[in-house]
Amino acid sequence: MKIGTLVLIFSLFGFYAYANEQSSIGYKTVELALEALKNKQGTKLSVQGGWTIVEDKEESNMVLWSFTPSAHPAYPAAVKRKVLERDGKVYIQMSALCQAKKAACDKLMQEFEQLNKNIMKN
Repeated sequence: MKIGTLVLIFSLFGFYAYANEQSSIGYKTVELALEALKNKQGTKLSVQGGWTIVEDKEESNMVLWSFTPSAHPAYPAAVKRKVLERDGKVYIQMSALCQAKKAACDKLMQEFEQLNKNIMKN
């Protein structure tokens, strides 16, 4: 299944953390996450609309990372979406680390949640 199709089948859990909390994405900072993913074998990096997107096949699951552009109010932030299959249905588990101000981070998550709702309507 192509990543574009998987993104269109978007739903599920939204979690995010601030810099002073335990990271839900597996890296202590957004910068460390991006550097590690850039150097990880098997990842595909692209820039789309200023966002850095990293596709990573983690075990048998596809993981899509979205890193905010430097001009974005929630910069630096990383959103991790992991594709899971359960009972023949595809789900996306979402987590994020946002190191910007709380209001900007909250807005970023609301935007991703709205995107999820819009995609589920299709």
